[in-house]
Amino acid sequence: MTMFEDLVSGWKLGAAIRKLVFKDKRLFIFPVLAGILIGAEAIAVFGSLFYFGYFTSPLAIALVFLYYIIVYFTSVYILVAMFVSFRGFMAKKPISFSAAMSKASSYKLLILEWAVFEGIVTMIIRAIEQRLGPIGSAIFGFGASLAMGLATAFAVPVIVDKKTGPISTIKESTAFIMHNFGKTFGGLIYSELYSLIFSGIGIILIIGAVFVLGSIPIAAAVAIGVVGFVLLAYGMILGYILSNIYRFVLYDYKNGAALPEGISKDMVDSSIRQRKSAARFRFGGSGGGTV
Repeated sequence: MTMFEDLVSGWKLGAAIRKLVFKDKRLFIFPVLAGILIGAEAIAVFGSLFYFGYFTSPLAIALVFLYYIIVYFTSVYILVAMFVSFRGFMAKKPISFSAAMSKASSYKLLILEWAVFEGIVTMIIRAIEQRLGPIGSAIFGFGASLAMGLATAFAVPVIVDKKTGPISTIKESTAFIMHNFGKTFGGLIYSELYSLIFSGIGIILIIGAVFVLGSIPIAAAVAIGVVGFVLLAYGMILGYILSNIYRFVLYDYKNGAALPEGISKDMVDSSIRQRKSAARFRFGGSGGGTV
C-alpha cells in the first residue's frame, strides 16, 4: 500500500473510533474532570509560589516537582478509570463513572510510582534544557517529549493488565510499539484534525473578540469570546478522548479482544504494520506476560 492509502485507512479507522466514542457519552466526563483537577492543581502550586515569593528558592524546585507528581498521578488515574469504563462498555457491561473511578483506586500505588518516575524524568529534562541555548533547548525538549510520548503511548493499558512498575511498563509499552505499531498515524491524525477544527475556530473567535473589543458592544465581544472558549474546550476534550480510545482499541485488538462494532479487522490491519516476529509475542490481555 502507498503512504496515501495508509493514511486513508487510518483516517477511516479514526472516523469509526469517533462514532464509537459518541455511543458512550460518559467517556466525556473523564477529560472534563482531568481538566478541572489539573487546572486547580496548577493554580494551587504556582499560586503558592507567586504568593510566597519562592521562585528562586530550593522550595520552588520541591514545589514544582510535587506539582509534576500530582498532575501525572491525576492524569494517569483518570485515564485508568476511562480505560476501565471503556472496557466495560465494550463488554456490554457498562459501569458508572463512580464505579470506574473506584476500580482505578486499586492501581493507585502503581500510578503513584509512575507519577514519581515521570516527575523525575521531567525534572531531569528541564534541568538539561536550562543548560542549553534557546535553540538547543527547544530541539532537546521537543525530542525528549516525543521520545517519552512514544515510549509511554500504551503505558495505561500495560499498567492495568500487567500491574508493572515504571521501568517494566516502559519496556512493555515500547515492545508493544516495536512489534505492532506501524502506520496507525492516519487514525491519530484524523482524531487530531477533527478536534482541531473546533479548537481552531475557538481560537479564532477568542482572538477576534479581543480585536473587536471597543468597536462593538462589550456584551457582544464577551459572547463571541465565550463561544470561542467553549469550542476550544470541546476540541481539546475530543482530542483527548479520540486519541486515547484509539490506542485502547489497538491495544486490546492486538491482544486478542474482539473489535468494536463498526470497526472491521481489515480496517485495523490496513492501518498497522505486522511483523512476522510479532507472532512470537503476546502482550497484556488480562495480566499475561510475554510468551
